[in-house]
Amino acid sequence: MVSEFIPEEIIPFIWFGGIATTVYVFFHKFSDVIKEKFRQTNLTRKRIEAHSSSDNQVDDLIKGAPRLLNELNAEITKQRAQGVTDEQMSGLIKKQKMLELVANNKEIIDIVGKPIIKKVLGLIGSI
Repeated sequence: MVSEFIPEEIIPFIWFGGIATTVYVFFHKFSDVIKEKFRQTNLTRKRIEAHSSSDNQVDDLIKGAPRLLNELNAEITKQRAQGVTDEQMSGLIKKQKMLELVANNKEIIDIVGKPIIKKVLGLIGSI
């Protein structure tokens, strides 16, 4: 009935157009799903890298505390030789005391302090 109004030469083009439109819509939606999945995977990977980098920074600070303390002591000694007073070096002296605390109590910090620091950094990172 409808085919009487449509020439037979055009029917394959109509079929092709319908199938092409269906395939286009399906793959367009499918590609959106894949793009979203990649985006979520990349965001998750970035969060994991950021979290592990803060963990590594804490570990590196604790491991490098004796070396940093030696460098800071050398700097303080050099400053004192140049005639700088302790009041002028108050920032360096505070850093020295904190690094001495970390270097002298490394075992305690590894057992108790590191998990607490990592949890605090995790909470701060999630905000």
